[in-house]
Amino acid sequence: MTHHGQPGPTQSHPAPTTLTALRSELQEQLDPTSANPVLDLKALLRLLVRNRAPLLKDVDRSAPPDRLIRQLVAWCITSASRADALADALEHFAGLAGTEQPDAAGTLRMLSDLLAARTLMEDEDLRRLQRLVEPRTVPAPDLHRLVQACLPPLSAALPQHCTSTWPTALHLLRRNVLPGGLPPLLAFIEYLAAAPSQAAVDPLRAWTEEKAGQWGVLDALRACREAAARHAGSAPSATPRIMFAFLPDGLRNDLYTLRTWHRDADAENSPSMRGEDAQVDFRDIADAVYGWLQKWPRRPSPADTVSVEFWLPLPLVNQPVWDWCAQSTPPQAAPHWNVVVRSLDRLQSPTLHRTWRTRWQHLMDEAGPASAPAVPDGPSRRPAPPQNLVVLNNPPDGEAGRSELMAAIRQGAPAILWHREDCASPAFRTSVQQLIEQGPLKDLPSRVSALRQGTGPLGPAEDEETVRGISLLWDDPDQPLPAMPALVAPSEAL
Repeated sequence: MTHHGQPGPTQSHPAPTTLTALRSELQEQLDPTSANPVLDLKALLRLLVRNRAPLLKDVDRSAPPDRLIRQLVAWCITSASRADALADALEHFAGLAGTEQPDAAGTLRMLSDLLAARTLMEDEDLRRLQRLVEPRTVPAPDLHRLVQACLPPLSAALPQHCTSTWPTALHLLRRNVLPGGLPPLLAFIEYLAAAPSQAAVDPLRAWTEEKAGQWGVLDALRACREAAARHAGSAPSATPRIMFAFLPDGLRNDLYTLRTWHRDADAENSPSMRGEDAQVDFRDIADAVYGWLQKWPRRPSPADTVSVEFWLPLPLVNQPVWDWCAQSTPPQAAPHWNVVVRSLDRLQSPTLHRTWRTRWQHLMDEAGPASAPAVPDGPSRRPAPPQNLVVLNNPPDGEAGRSELMAAIRQGAPAILWHREDCASPAFRTSVQQLIEQGPLKDLPSRVSALRQGTGPLGPAEDEETVRGISLLWDDPDQPLPAMPALVAPSEAL
């Protein structure tokens, strides 16, 4: 297992943040006379030529090593694409040698971000932003969580040189605008301002409001500010969290890419640990989950509660995810599993997120037991009113059930209950009624968990099969997937 998006080693001195400082740092890091020279300069130049680095003809490849280094630095200091080309070459050689990324590569990425930023903002604006952001210290794990929260799900992780606020702000300035039209830089600064560790944040918010007004995205900024406040006020989980995400192959309907993360209960200040991707055939999904849980380094005890989330596309939402977890441990040693389904379809539909967050907040604000959701007994042409909890009339493994599920998702319902085999059975409806009447809906996952594991108010013995078929989709917008790069073809990953 590896940290997903884990930053490189924190530097013992502040990272250079001006072109002059970056140039000096780069000159030192590439010095061929140092005790640890980066690599064979001739091999580096050959790779740059092969990769058609822009205007490499400006460099005299026959020059002595020290002059050649000065020419390379002068060549890349004026263009983001040149700095990226040289960084790509350095990282390529490090990969071939099986060594860590050289410091010069991180400096070049920082240089590239700064050069790109100067084409997007006036120098005075950049200097003002730097004065606001650079002094603010945030530990690298917290910084990565802030960025993960303010970017859309499945976004690429931060590059390794983003270990403090200013390099991160420069990098995000290059990212594409968010689905609501807000630049990622403004979203990041709003989340930074909302962080409990930050003080005197009015200048930050004044800057984002000024820029949002200039760019015509004030409404998107206000929505982001509300989301940042919710994120800052959300309580950290006190239980281990395991995430299984099954991403459709795109070519074969029966093939999925399984991505996994986990985080221990005592690791709230650390990024989630990510496992290796695996190609899984539909028939082998249960075995893949069983195998991962068997190899999980942290062996839970019966006194533990373990939260498990299955991020599933529509064709998989009716799978017996509870059984997959229960079968991974002997009954006498099983922890208290808290298993929910998460919707990949909702995650990948940004236009639905605002309604989803609104309904989620309503659900969290309910102080007492909820009233039973109004679920029609048969098909109706009139759309159902928006609800925080929806109970399906049909399992979502058929056309009718899937239509109901997608309708509930489009309406923003964060909680959806159904029975995997028979949603119309009186026993299931009675169980649902009891689950709803026992307390606030925000505690629904723990009540379903207790019912499934026999530690709650089970019905008569003959209803045990009904209880085993209950499934809960529970989409908490404040508990997203860790940021991750999109799937690419194997040829593009080389």
